[in-house]
Amino acid sequence: MAEKIVNIADSVTVGELAETLGLSVTTLIGELFKNGIAATINQRLDFETAQIIVEELGLDVQLKRKTVSAEIHHHAHKLSDKAVPRPPIVAVMGHVDHGKTSLLDAILDKKTAASEAGEITQHISAYQAQRNGRTITLLDTPGHEAFAALRQHGATLTDVVIIVVAADDGVKPQTVEAIRFARSANAKIVVAINKIDKEAANPQLVKTQLASEHGLNPEEWGGDTVMVEVSAKTGQNLDKLLDMVLLVADMEDLRADEDVPAEGLVIEAHMETGRGAVVGLLVENGHLKPGHYLVAGTAYGRVRTLQDFRGKTVKDAGPSMPVNMTGFKELPQFGDGFEIAKSAKKKLAIWRKRLKLNKRKWQPQPMLLAQIFLR
Repeated sequence: MAEKIVNIADSVTVGELAETLGLSVTTLIGELFKNGIAATINQRLDFETAQIIVEELGLDVQLKRKTVSAEIHHHAHKLSDKAVPRPPIVAVMGHVDHGKTSLLDAILDKKTAASEAGEITQHISAYQAQRNGRTITLLDTPGHEAFAALRQHGATLTDVVIIVVAADDGVKPQTVEAIRFARSANAKIVVAINKIDKEAANPQLVKTQLASEHGLNPEEWGGDTVMVEVSAKTGQNLDKLLDMVLLVADMEDLRADEDVPAEGLVIEAHMETGRGAVVGLLVENGHLKPGHYLVAGTAYGRVRTLQDFRGKTVKDAGPSMPVNMTGFKELPQFGDGFEIAKSAKKKLAIWRKRLKLNKRKWQPQPMLLAQIFLR
């Protein structure tokens, strides 16, 4: 009997996937939990994760990606002549157990990395590191889900991609996926050859694989790809890695407008007891502050609180800064562009436009209208 072919988008909610596969939501959530994912019915899964779960369940189903309409693509902001330099936005990607999170923890001097082997992280964790008085925004994307959603919405979020490859393991399928993403996003690539402290480490073999099979030629071999041999465990060459990232970013002359209404992208969203919708945002232009009216996709709200990646309350979030915000009435989706409005009336106009773009029938409801204008 031939496999059933099911088309899904680059990201799909647990509820949508369960319905598509003809499973109960409870069954699917249980399987996700076995794979280290504590999911809810509204949590979004990337295409690769959905494939893994289908295989784990032993279903006679083949998943294929849907093509996505360009109508919902995130618009590109045209910089003015007043644009100022901004911190680079750097994604850390690679195979699931090659030490991406450990590398970030070492850079940030954190000790919170759980074992990555076999786990699938379902969100972007966003941080900021300092090097020689300069800021670098770092995005940890182990599961690739958020970037799948961002690609779906046409966003070009990342300036530089650090591709982490274990010196004792070499190039793996997720390494290849990371390379493909970086190229599709027109991001600069820096390779971090991790775990060089291990006895079986062979960084030269990794370089040979990347050069011969994937066209990433190391600078020391006459190529144009920066490769740094590092150890997240011992801290070896981590400063050099950050220096190289800044050097590569400087060649791009990264800039942002500050004196404009804030806009950016949703990089995380979940519900918390007592706080409601907690939404991770990455500001691209302008400054986001408490009290701003905000629209992201078809969700709306007013900024109640802003916190940086360490959980410290902040009053202002500028370009390239990741923050957690409370105040949304419902959860927006990964990759949704957000923008602020100067008034509730403007917010309503933006919201209605978004609903129209997403082809949802908008019905004016008195209670809902009252909430929009009075909040």
